[in-house]
Amino acid sequence: MLVKSLVPGVVRKLRGRTDLTDVIPIYIKKAVLDFSQNYEFDELRYTGPLGHFIQGQSQYPINYFTQEGHDKVTFVVSWFCFFGTSGAIGQTFATNTGTNNTGNNLKYRQPRVVENMSVIPGIPVVYTQVGEQRSIGNYIVGYSPNQNYATYMRYQIEHPFPNDEDAKLIAATNIQMPHDWADLIEYAAAEKACDDIGMLEVGTLFHQKLYGNPSKRTPGLIAERLSMQQRQSEYNNRQLRPMVRRY
Repeated sequence: MLVKSLVPGVVRKLRGRTDLTDVIPIYIKKAVLDFSQNYEFDELRYTGPLGHFIQGQSQYPINYFTQEGHDKVTFVVSWFCFFGTSGAIGQTFATNTGTNNTGNNLKYRQPRVVENMSVIPGIPVVYTQVGEQRSIGNYIVGYSPNQNYATYMRYQIEHPFPNDEDAKLIAATNIQMPHDWADLIEYAAAEKACDDIGMLEVGTLFHQKLYGNPSKRTPGLIAERLSMQQRQSEYNNRQLRPMVRRY
């Protein structure tokens, strides 16, 4: 779906404010960026190239593990490290070529945990993120690689839009999200527009429609939308976490 296909729906939610038609694509862009930062969408997920950690180096820029141009990573889906210096993405069995297909997924930990581990040589098992996107040392891994282990990352990026704030260019952008999110995008864009045109009460109602009303314990439209991962996980076995109380 194109951004411009959602403009009429936003106009209707703004009580027919056709005078805002030309700028509504900008509000839609802001709404989509908010969603892509906070929710999972398969349309925005990618697999990075097979690369290698550098022996003795525990800090890496974000684009070291991603495809070219993917600097704005919203979160890491999985990060696999092979137990050797060779590996193959998607290869399911060992071969006689010397390729190592076994390894482990790095787990996210807080910076204060990874910092101590980042100066100890070993195979990376945890990672953390520090600093802004594109910065040097955005990712820190622990342990510090004691050899050039092969690795690759699966990740989600921020929704791509033209860098130019030209509403006409934005209107021609294809939204890489499920079609059943169209109404949610329209409500979110309308809410943002309400803040600028003084329709604050209407904007509040739109916000409650999206995120729910805690005082009335009613879920919003977002809570009713399940991602593909969530739908599939409903059919999986779940592990109970034991809890021990003090006497």
